[in-house]
Amino acid sequence: MNSDAGVTTPDQPPIFNYVLSFLLVGVAWGFTTPFIRRAASDFNARQEQQQQQSQQTELQPTRATNNERNSDGGESDEDQPLPPPSNSAGTAETPQPAWMNTSPSSSSWLRTKIVSIFWTVLNLLRTPAYSVPLVINLTGSIWFFLLVGKHELSLTVPLANSSAFLFTVLGEWYVERKVIEKETWLGMVLVLGGIGICVKSKS
Repeated sequence: MNSDAGVTTPDQPPIFNYVLSFLLVGVAWGFTTPFIRRAASDFNARQEQQQQQSQQTELQPTRATNNERNSDGGESDEDQPLPPPSNSAGTAETPQPAWMNTSPSSSSWLRTKIVSIFWTVLNLLRTPAYSVPLVINLTGSIWFFLLVGKHELSLTVPLANSSAFLFTVLGEWYVERKVIEKETWLGMVLVLGGIGICVKSKS
């Protein structure tokens, strides 16, 4: 009596499902990167523009007060009161120790930097043009780690990384209208050939 007759081996999913899964990971990694970069550059441009506008608004009141002082010619230098005489006979000022100086400490500067970075990151994450591609990119990372535990590294890593390169090039062309050079096309064809060889060796 054959004991293996009643044992059924589970059906392995076709290799096409593996390839399609890792191609979707490559889309999540590569195609979203140009969208994230464009959103970040637009955000930085808006921040710089706001800083320039704030600096201009701060300089306008000071310029107005300077013009008023220059136009006011009623009092001459002779009419101005003399400064009080210095007490030369008194005791000379003794230098204070370094620990008594009221200079701003490095902790306050570090705290200001941390707060500014926190609000910058928060405002950036509140921008849909940045947050939506970022969430898709992170979803691809989670999907990749789930697939790695089920398949061989010699197949998963080349498929995911090479497909991410391909879709990054396509994403730059779609988002930035960047012309794809002939050398880049040749590299993409070679990458596709390498993917086909890896899949063929595992099938």
